Amino acid sequence: MSIVIAMGIFFIVVTMVFVAIAVFLPEWMGITGKKAKQIIAEQQEDPSNPHHE
Repeated sequence: MSIVIAMGIFFIVVTMVFVAIAVFLPEWMGITGKKAKQIIAEQQEDPSNPHHE
């Protein structure tokens, strides 16, 4: 029974750390819309770009 409690606590701690990082440092998790919006804007700016598909 103690292993179940230990694993449960470990899971909760790891989940809380992940959520904290995702909220405060989303760039580390790849959860950011800023870069995606920048890339989309760059792709839509110049449709005559020969590398644009």
